[in-house]
Amino acid sequence: MTINFTTKTVLCFLVFLWIIFSVVYIANDIWSTYKNVQMAGAYEQGRVDTVNVLIQEAEKCEPVPVSSGEKEILLMNLGCLELEE
Repeated sequence: MTINFTTKTVLCFLVFLWIIFSVVYIANDIWSTYKNVQMAGAYEQGRVDTVNVLIQEAEKCEPVPVSSGEKEILLMNLGCLELEE
């Protein structure tokens, strides 16, 4: 049994493969863009939440400990300090 591939059959097969490749590539590109947008939004929301909590704590007029790794500092709201005139 021999298989006879005609030029039209081979061309149709190649076009079919190209379409499948294109659809997968475009879907992957859309998914990557969606993930990047979601991650950027989550990062921005985390930044906003962190600053808001820091402001709330500083409004209590007590030192606020802030640390990163082994480094730690105390932040203080300057509006709470009494200035002598």
